[in-house]
Amino acid sequence: MNGTITHQFGRAFTGQGMKNIYGDLINEAQKVFYIKSPPTFKLSELFKQVGFHYVKRGYDIEWFYDPLHTEIIEATYVKGLRVLFLQASHPVSFEPKYYGSVHHVVSFYEAYDELNLRIHGGFIREKVIHSEQWLAKALQTMTNAKNIHDEWELPYVSGMDWNGFDEQAKKLFDTTFSTLQFDKTPHRTHRLMGTLTPLGAKDHFASLTKGVKRRIFIKGFPGGGKSTLMKSFAEKAESLGLDTQWGWCGLDCSSIDYVWLPELQTIIFDSTSPHEYEPERPGDEIYDVKKFRELNEKEQLVVDDIVARYREEILHATEYLQVHFTDDETVRETLDACVNNYKWQEIEEELFQKIDNTTSYN
Repeated sequence: MNGTITHQFGRAFTGQGMKNIYGDLINEAQKVFYIKSPPTFKLSELFKQVGFHYVKRGYDIEWFYDPLHTEIIEATYVKGLRVLFLQASHPVSFEPKYYGSVHHVVSFYEAYDELNLRIHGGFIREKVIHSEQWLAKALQTMTNAKNIHDEWELPYVSGMDWNGFDEQAKKLFDTTFSTLQFDKTPHRTHRLMGTLTPLGAKDHFASLTKGVKRRIFIKGFPGGGKSTLMKSFAEKAESLGLDTQWGWCGLDCSSIDYVWLPELQTIIFDSTSPHEYEPERPGDEIYDVKKFRELNEKEQLVVDDIVARYREEILHATEYLQVHFTDDETVRETLDACVNNYKWQEIEEELFQKIDNTTSYN
């Protein structure tokens, strides 16, 4: 029987800069292959081949996508074996901590033709500098959007019926956990719910939850306690010995958008814009916290102004990412044209030999 494939983003453009969960994945993994190369589209196909290699052998895998080029895979994680294959030099750089034991480096740098690189070097440098300028503008605009979003929360925080909120939370905890107690140390993992991309906000909710039996859709306002509720939900689960997965927000990387409890096949998540979903199958339920805060007419006018400013900043950030996307695409395509394909294939074959010859991943 084939394994399953789950699609995720490995990085996000947030109000605090570029966020990635690859450091957490490296810590989660028992074996890591650090794949090194200049900026390229070619590694995506390699990560896909690696994924299929394990899926056909019955292992569940996760593919992690680039938030800039949303069809490009930049990491493959084999869940059962806890083996990670990671693009480790662009756009984020990682170095092996346990080189020679459970950390391995596979370099494709020698597959590039030096003469072609020298011919195109000046053009590549110019494009990289321009690309980085637009990325910086996009991230600064995301910071502005995050600050406006913080402002958006204030009218709701000040008037929430927190007693009602706490009473409802207690019922949720009681019905979910009842008398559960596991005699083991809980394991916490980290993922991302979604991110802003050059095409707008994107997430992989459908892939993430395709096998989950109970999905709890939280409906609420900014500042309405959703993230705090989910963190408490996760901490309660961990206190009982349950494993948890924390899904971090693509705008505010200190906030979470979901908590998944694999042993209970339960996920609770922030089902509000830009990742708003509705129940569609048995086991889905709405958890409403909107009812604990109603705005008066004057407050609503204030919020409407904040929302308009927030959406304007998100629109500008998306436009800046589109320019960054175009420059980055040109850089990768130019560098890919400098590859000696025979040498590249030779390095790929060496990697698969290492995979096939490895009998233990501990």
